[in-house]
Amino acid sequence: MENIRKKYICRTQIKKGKTGTRDLLKLFKNNYSIALMIDQRVSEGISVNFFNHEAKTTTIPAQFIKKYGCEIVPVYIERKQNFNFKLYIKKPVQFDNQFTIEDITLKLNEILEEMILKNPDQWIWSHDRWK
Repeated sequence: MENIRKKYICRTQIKKGKTGTRDLLKLFKNNYSIALMIDQRVSEGISVNFFNHEAKTTTIPAQFIKKYGCEIVPVYIERKQNFNFKLYIKKPVQFDNQFTIEDITLKLNEILEEMILKNPDQWIWSHDRWK
């Protein structure tokens, strides 16, 4: 089991904050794929609807979309049994220039809500998103 864990460790984890954002941008510009967990409580961001309540939400994905025109690929991982998982990769979501940072952030929260509602017991909710 130990060998399996070592094999799949993410070797490039980015810290929160301005330094982390700079590191994230550097990786992006070097053609790395970036995974962001947007359901985290953040201290910087904007308040948008999440399950019918205002929740401070990161705008990093929206900023990347606005500046670089990149696509967002929603991913959902479902635990099936013990160490078995099923990975769902959705179609890329594209936004044109008419969408604002707020519009994009809200839409991403809506996509996240859909994923959570498919199997709410799977959502790892260890913090209060609405603080």
